[in-house]
Amino acid sequence: MSSISDLYKIKKIRMIDVHVHGFLNDHMNNMLLKYIKIFGIEKAFISIYPFDLGRIDPSHEDVLKGNIKIKELINREKSFRGMVYVNLLNSEDVDMAERFLREGFCGIGEIYRSVKPRPGLIKPYIDLVIEYDVPILIHVAHRLYPRSRPREASVYDLCRIAFKWPKAKIIVSHIAGGGDWENSIEILKRCDVSNIYIDTGGSVGDSGMIERLVREFRRENILFGSDNIFSTSIARIEDADVDEDIKIMIYRENPLKVFKCD
Repeated sequence: MSSISDLYKIKKIRMIDVHVHGFLNDHMNNMLLKYIKIFGIEKAFISIYPFDLGRIDPSHEDVLKGNIKIKELINREKSFRGMVYVNLLNSEDVDMAERFLREGFCGIGEIYRSVKPRPGLIKPYIDLVIEYDVPILIHVAHRLYPRSRPREASVYDLCRIAFKWPKAKIIVSHIAGGGDWENSIEILKRCDVSNIYIDTGGSVGDSGMIERLVREFRRENILFGSDNIFSTSIARIEDADVDEDIKIMIYRENPLKVFKCD
């Protein structure tokens, strides 16, 4: 984006952001809301920022505290929609997730890197998202090389989940979140299932990312997401050499088909 007219055009679209994090700190939440209004984001699907919970595998009590804060935010601000944060290692989080879905939360996630999303661990949550017809957003590391985060999910993991539960709507997080995004797109192409989606968020500014997604993946399964990195994530779409109607699909039409809650 290079001008006020570009920002005006963006605001008219009324974007839907499927990957946003709220905070325990209200000053941070006020800043978040400020930027959502600047960019004209109509709906932001928010979950608690994982690092606000103190550790990668937070206790049930800390997870509950985070979700209660998100509920406060969605009750206070009409642009916010809730996503239930859970730790797959906490058995108590299953009942908690169902409670928040009953109370109007719009999905589960971001499932973070406390543990790999093995079928036995994630099944109770898959059952819930199928029952409530909501998506599940899962943190993914788009990395090939050995790393110090062995518990992070890969695109392979999510493809297996999507194959096993074809009625579940599975969202791969932030294609631009770091690592080998080209390899991730190749895996998604080979995966070839209609119930796996990907959000466009992240901090990586490589050119050609959106073009390749549109060319090689299901364009109706590409969802606008920012992971709170709003300007970069919007610029990534705006700079892409794709038709304007495809950009509108990504910004708004596709997310509205995946998230059915008002």
